[in-house]
Amino acid sequence: YEKCMDLNVAQSTVGNLVEQLLKTRNFLLGMYGVAPDPKWTGSITSPAGAAGAVAPASPEEIKWSAKIHECLAKKAARSMTKGEITFNTTAADETNKTFVSTLSAPTVLTAEYSSEGPCVSKNAAQHSAAMVAMKAEFAEVYAQLVAACASASRGQKRKGSPDAAPAGPPEGKSALSHSVQMLLGRPVTKEDMVYVTVQVEGAGNQSTVSLPTYDGGKSYQGPVAPSKKEAEMAAAKLACAQLKSIVDQLEEEHKAKKAKKNAEGLAKMKKMQEEKKAAAATAAS
Repeated sequence: YEKCMDLNVAQSTVGNLVEQLLKTRNFLLGMYGVAPDPKWTGSITSPAGAAGAVAPASPEEIKWSAKIHECLAKKAARSMTKGEITFNTTAADETNKTFVSTLSAPTVLTAEYSSEGPCVSKNAAQHSAAMVAMKAEFAEVYAQLVAACASASRGQKRKGSPDAAPAGPPEGKSALSHSVQMLLGRPVTKEDMVYVTVQVEGAGNQSTVSLPTYDGGKSYQGPVAPSKKEAEMAAAKLACAQLKSIVDQLEEEHKAKKAKKNAEGLAKMKKMQEEKKAAAATAAS
């Protein structure tokens, strides 16, 4: 309070103090299942929709690690304890210039989730793993965040605009990473998906993605594309299409297990509440 009222303190410092305060308040509200004021869900010093407020223009700009913490705390109706959510981040190769990360939270997540691929920093790898977890565990929130990015990249189109397309499911390499995770029943590593791209003279690039650790090491060759990135995406899409029936069945089994686990957790919580009420009634009598 003293710093906020001290006219010698820089405006940016005051703004940061207010932002930290309101973030803490919103976090506590989330623990009790109360949604914060939507005007203050972005930068606290710039209300959402106010002049100067800038929404992320792409999913890569979203702080996914923070988002997964917020969603898990709300789901559990409590703050996460130290060590309950962990990132295992390692170098992707011997150069130590790229990294992969696996997010684990056994008490609140139904599975472990790995980054989509090698990232340029440890922080980026953790955000990537958190983004994959958001897609799987909090699909609705993920879709809303991605849709907001799409809106920002189009110049903040008016809400309800007929040409505002809803966010779809992940595609390409991201979708294949999720599919391979379902097939293997564990987090994906860099050895599980290997892309080899060659130049086709006068045509472009052609990529083949191999899955060495799945079913004897299957490979899928995509069509020729203008760039290496597009060729890899095309190969990943082809692999996803051919694996779709198997992955869909595994997805259904995963959803059934998740629903059963959630039901058991809810029943356990209700039983604990009833026991507490009974103990309180006994103590009162």
